Amino acid sequence: MSTKGLAVIPGVQWSSAQREATSAFLAALGGPCRCLAAEAAPYSVGKVRQFLLSLPFAECGVIAFSAGVVGAAGALTPGWLAGTNLQIKVLVALDGWPVPLFKPFPVYRVSHDLFTHQTSPGRGQVSFYADPAVTHLELWSAPAHAQGWQVGSGTQRRTSALEFIRERLAEYGVWE
Repeated sequence: MSTKGLAVIPGVQWSSAQREATSAFLAALGGPCRCLAAEAAPYSVGKVRQFLLSLPFAECGVIAFSAGVVGAAGALTPGWLAGTNLQIKVLVALDGWPVPLFKPFPVYRVSHDLFTHQTSPGRGQVSFYADPAVTHLELWSAPAHAQGWQVGSGTQRRTSALEFIRERLAEYGVWE
């Protein structure tokens, strides 16, 4: 079993465009990760838990998008995690509006626009929103092109969604 790794829980992948967007996100992210299968329901707590239990990691970073945030939020409860050998180091939630994300581990939100950012409960200490706004699917398929603002903890700086995500993962040792 590897010590640390990265799990990706995409949104629904019913259409070829959605599957292509997920492939584009994984290519942009680069590096090793495990992704929930396209045929699995990302909003299903049971499917997400089954996926997470299959991972060869003891410590895990999680990236979730859209409906995948719903599944991750429901699956990653302290009670369930206590009964596993899995430690969640960080959750990066892309466009999980309006899913509340109050967890016992660090959570970072990435939003496709300012409205989604401002109306998402449990933003965490630092978050990102695209400015100018991009579409929901563009945030996922082309995170390097989603330019915007990292905000929180008294700071604000321009960056891309991709750089924001990579920096958060590296901060918790689940990304090189």
